[in-house]
Amino acid sequence: MNNLNETEKKEKASKNFLIKQSSSNNIKDVKGISKWMGENFSVSERQYFAGMMDGDGYVGVRIPKNRKNLKLSVVLELRHDHAEPVTRLAELFDLSISKRIYLVAKNTQPSVKVELSGVKARLFLICIYPYMLEKKKRTKEILLKLDCPEKHLPDTREFSLEYLAGYIDAEGSVCFRLLHGKNKNGNISSCYRYYLTLSSNDGDHLQYIKQNLIKLGYDHFRKDYVNTYKTEKAKTKLPSRENRNPDKWNDTTHVILGGTAKQLSKLYKNVEPFMLIKHKKDNMKSTITYNSIIFKRVNENK
Repeated sequence: MNNLNETEKKEKASKNFLIKQSSSNNIKDVKGISKWMGENFSVSERQYFAGMMDGDGYVGVRIPKNRKNLKLSVVLELRHDHAEPVTRLAELFDLSISKRIYLVAKNTQPSVKVELSGVKARLFLICIYPYMLEKKKRTKEILLKLDCPEKHLPDTREFSLEYLAGYIDAEGSVCFRLLHGKNKNGNISSCYRYYLTLSSNDGDHLQYIKQNLIKLGYDHFRKDYVNTYKTEKAKTKLPSRENRNPDKWNDTTHVILGGTAKQLSKLYKNVEPFMLIKHKKDNMKSTITYNSIIFKRVNENK
């Protein structure tokens, strides 16, 4: 018991610590990794992680100390209760997972992180590149700097529900609200409204997603549901609009697909199987369940 307490104290005092170590028999040669990825990294998962990396991923290069060559770095860091994509990526590529604890408004916020580098990072990006949208241009620029053949980097754009699942896990939120108001007869009535919100600094990217959803028949967007406002860079309490410093804020666009449970449950049923984050999947499942119960009661009363 004392040993456990000492371990917990060390972990709480540490800003970064390893919670999963990669195995010692890690495949490092290009041909071995390429073959393994072809057998284990399915198109569906590539589309999902393209959406996830577009939302919450980091792709960059740096020059290590005492070295002239650029080093490619691909990082995915998420809240500890959103750890499923990080865990899956670590499983796929036999990577270590680290945990970080930082303070936000005097509260500890743990996160989990996985990082790809070298050959694995390069091949991972080549695999997901055809399905990336928001960060496609930057990723191509970085890969070309590393002498990646341009034939592996097509400029086509491809939207899929698997991509949307990854983007929802990264930048989406699912919720429902009980609204009160007067109906046409002037009587007080209540109803549930369901919302799927997507957020990004790239408004054009969200409009692209919106247009593709409309093509698929999900057209319950309202003009006043599409808005752009400032989001603070620093992780501090949100000030009032009149007190915001323009130099410390980024434009963030939110596109909201809102409506009744019937209108959204079809989309949820199609997207939920590809999602990895449990609590977002549970929110979608509860919406679908609620919708089924309500319509069953309606049909019974006819």
